Amino acid sequence: MNILLVTQIYPEPDDGKGYEATKTVEYFAREWVEAGHKIVVMHCPSRFPFIYYMVPEFLKNELRKRTYILVPTWSSTKAVYKQEYGIEVYRQPMRKWIPSQAYTRQAMSEQCHIIKKILEEINFVPDLVAGHFSNPSTELVRRLSKMYCAMSSIVFHNDCTPKNIKKYRIRENIEGIKAIGARSIVEAVSIKEQLRLQDLPFICYSGVPNDAIEINDRTCFKQDYKDGIQFLYVGGLVQKKHVDAVITAYSGLREKHGEINVSLKIMGGGSEEKELREMVRKLRLIDSVCFTGRRPRKEVLNEMKSAHVFTMISQGETFGMVYLEAMLQGCLVIASKGGGFDGIVEDGINGFLCEAGDAQMLETIYEQIIEMDTKQRNLIGQRAIDTAIQFSERTVAQRYLNDVIKRNQ
Repeated sequence: MNILLVTQIYPEPDDGKGYEATKTVEYFAREWVEAGHKIVVMHCPSRFPFIYYMVPEFLKNELRKRTYILVPTWSSTKAVYKQEYGIEVYRQPMRKWIPSQAYTRQAMSEQCHIIKKILEEINFVPDLVAGHFSNPSTELVRRLSKMYCAMSSIVFHNDCTPKNIKKYRIRENIEGIKAIGARSIVEAVSIKEQLRLQDLPFICYSGVPNDAIEINDRTCFKQDYKDGIQFLYVGGLVQKKHVDAVITAYSGLREKHGEINVSLKIMGGGSEEKELREMVRKLRLIDSVCFTGRRPRKEVLNEMKSAHVFTMISQGETFGMVYLEAMLQGCLVIASKGGGFDGIVEDGINGFLCEAGDAQMLETIYEQIIEMDTKQRNLIGQRAIDTAIQFSERTVAQRYLNDVIKRNQ
């Protein structure tokens, strides 16, 4: 099958610091290539006026904190081609004057014309046009799938909001798209209500790397705490991740249980790192809290293997593959209630759920974990492993494609 993937976000060699793109779409493309499909990716990022890229670094950080808008590098405004993992990737930026504004219908028409010309040059006729992220992919998928009489799909990433529905003409555009997907069951329910759909959107989950599952220990036996408790956070150090709540809850636990050997490792980087380090200093936790910065995936997995409790209670988390990776290693995972992982993590069964950013509730969960006996904790860790094994990259990519084909039929 010939699959045209349209996306606003895709990893590129010139991604700047703080603007490293998620590899979610790339992982799906790689698995589909392995399954024998031909994949062409149209990466359509925004291209802003030159002055936008000259913003001082401290203003960029403030922009990230307040709006979650990332400022890309100037080189990202250039159209480029690369072939990687058997995938042909064309970056074709779209001009935009103001961040978060909608593209005009004229801009959409021009982009479709450019894409059509590229596909003609490489003699590629798509059987499926699949898009990710609401803008500009929703409208591009509708136009391109109609142009080629192809199957169509769009997957939203927590960006099908009432404001975006109106601004990006989403309700109008989905009329021409057969398969509509979401990144979590919580988001799917919201989309169905917002767009007044007859059917619930299919769930497009991320997957754990196949090799991680193949070499992983399938039995959980590490939750005995004989050498203390290792707490772990992996992710961006930005406001919406609520790393400060993790530190606060950890501090409260340490104060109450001074007799227990505990440590907290924070892996990742971001605009809040300086403030978080200062917070650790003021709470006198420097001796047991370690900041590692961004680390390679292999090192992260090794830390997960030795860690006992993994916490990420961020706001508006779309999915978070890092949860699955921690579960695969038998960690007791604490995720956000009502977030993208609510539904995969079942509270008290294979992990725990906490209100986003609620330090007091998080500390209560930590207390609950300590009060459990080793057998109970290992049982939850075992269920976490059993859950994660069902979400290999290969499995979820095939499930995603099957759902799209079924809905188009």
